[in-house]
Amino acid sequence: MKKSRIIFAILTVLAVSACGKMLDQISPKGSITTDKLKDSDIALLQNGVMHQFEAIVSNLWFEGDYLAENYAAGPGFSFSDTHAETQSAASSTALSRWTYCYGKLQYANLLIKSAADNGSAAAKEALAVGYFFRAYVYYNLVTRYGGVPVIETPTNLDASVRRKSEAEVWEFIEDDLDRADENFEAAQVGFKSYAYVSPEAVALLRARVYLWEGKYAEAAAEADKVITSAAAFQLSASAEDWARMFINGSASRELVFAPVNIRSTDYIRLFERVNDTDGSFNYSPTAALYGGLFADATGKTGDWRGKATFGAEASRVIKFPNGQAGQFMPNPAPSESPLVVFRLADAYLMKAEAEWLGGSVGTALGTLKTLMETRYETVSLPATMTDDEFEALLLDELQREFYAEGRRWFDIKRLAIRRHGYVSALDYQSGDFPAWIRTVYPGNDSYAIDGWNDRHQLMYWPIPQAERDKSYGALTQNPGYEGYE
Repeated sequence: MKKSRIIFAILTVLAVSACGKMLDQISPKGSITTDKLKDSDIALLQNGVMHQFEAIVSNLWFEGDYLAENYAAGPGFSFSDTHAETQSAASSTALSRWTYCYGKLQYANLLIKSAADNGSAAAKEALAVGYFFRAYVYYNLVTRYGGVPVIETPTNLDASVRRKSEAEVWEFIEDDLDRADENFEAAQVGFKSYAYVSPEAVALLRARVYLWEGKYAEAAAEADKVITSAAAFQLSASAEDWARMFINGSASRELVFAPVNIRSTDYIRLFERVNDTDGSFNYSPTAALYGGLFADATGKTGDWRGKATFGAEASRVIKFPNGQAGQFMPNPAPSESPLVVFRLADAYLMKAEAEWLGGSVGTALGTLKTLMETRYETVSLPATMTDDEFEALLLDELQREFYAEGRRWFDIKRLAIRRHGYVSALDYQSGDFPAWIRTVYPGNDSYAIDGWNDRHQLMYWPIPQAERDKSYGALTQNPGYEGYE
């Protein structure tokens, strides 16, 4: 109990809310210095940091579907212009995501600092977890804001909050993932279970980073590490097995990394937002998605993921079972369901995307077909496709597989950048968006993406003005927003 109090004291003071004015001196009464921590202390600290990882995963979970207009308002809830919430430097959404990510970043930095001078296997594993967590935080920052400040210490800003370039942030993420791998190797730690960060989880995050950077051969190779892993992951081949990934005590062999969310208080309940037991929740599927997302299409019929995603009530997403009647899968402890960060389907879909963008549609079709044959009753794909046809197929599969898991808006954005070249303010102003972006919001004809702000918001959010004010001008603004120079 004494050690638990020590770790809690260290963690509590690091719950900072912004990067602009963090304390230069953090030294809580009764704490011990990090270089005095024993292996048992580091293990406790690592467990505490994993709770913070779960928190950031859940906090960001619904955003990709919300911004992609995958949801209608749920019972007792309403929202209007989703994109207006991120198009102003004064917006609460842009500020809250920024402060939340930087607040959680400090836990990763503390774990890294605490384990850095201890050469034990336990400390090496903790370092790997810390580097993975930090890379994940920065991945979420750079995909929203572009270049951001890079902070590597838990107690101060080293007198700088200036933004790094986007390329520098991506490089930093890569370096952290390399450090995670090096420490897993030094600790001789491989895949234990989906509840733990593993080399396979590192490989999938790195594959996703490489896709964003346009490093397609590297992305395919990282994804293939998981497909061929000695851990022997296996694609779910039935609706029941696929649905088991999202329930407490899952025995799914498809899961690569899914924190187990076992707590005594402060449970993370994904179902409360889309499938609450009291009948009042935030989000429902749009009518068009409820009726058409899993419909038969040319070359593929009988997608059984549909019955594990949508229930008899058109207002509910039952992908995260609430433990009551009307669910596809029983879930006796829904408050302790895992948070699925990576699964084997990620590896196949990322590998296929990398192979396609790397120039081989035929190879990509073969990879994608392997996944699809486990998800449909019948699959009949042609030997080749045009780039536009494959893009449509890939976007459809990403939506079917990951609906309600916060992916959609970021998949759209990544393909707009990587295939269509929308990477600068000049591109936003002069180019027309590809036709598919105008059709990714089925059933919502009122949405227009022709305006400057809508097209710009697809690429980068504004740097929050409140953070710019705290930095005394050090934080520059993204182009297209008030305050840009």
